[in-house]
Amino acid sequence: MFNFFEELFAPGRKHTSDEQKRLELSRVDLGIGDPHRGPIDLTSGKVTVRPPAPEPGTDSDSDSEEPYAAG
Repeated sequence: MFNFFEELFAPGRKHTSDEQKRLELSRVDLGIGDPHRGPIDLTSGKVTVRPPAPEPGTDSDSDSEEPYAAG
């Protein structure tokens, strides 16, 4: 009932409320589509894929060792 009186005497509030709801749901990602800074370059058609950095405390040379056999 309160919304009815609000819409009757202040119709602009409904538009303000709708705009606030729209702004809450919309999102702007700055820098995501910035050319030549991300991993995807649309003009050249190239994608850069980098392996994740090794975790600290792990030895990167452990991959070269032979796994020990069971038995």
